[in-house]
Amino acid sequence: MPKTKEITVGDKKFEIENPGVRWSLDHDYNCRDRNGNIKNTDFVEGLLENVVVEPAGFTLEDFESLDEAMEFQQKVRNFL
Repeated sequence: MPKTKEITVGDKKFEIENPGVRWSLDHDYNCRDRNGNIKNTDFVEGLLENVVVEPAGFTLEDFESLDEAMEFQQKVRNFL
């Protein structure tokens, strides 16, 4: 049975599903530059595509601010 959770960021609610440890580790690795710094755009877009169940089709541009996108990223990382 998949592990799911509902999170709220600002006034937006997301149903998220854990895609598994392997995906999470690979995604973290693949979203880093050669110095090991996380590429936030790639990381958040991957979360939106592979972790968010609802709302379907939500994109990075749908966040109202950078703070909101970073809050989303942190909440999902804590869940994974």
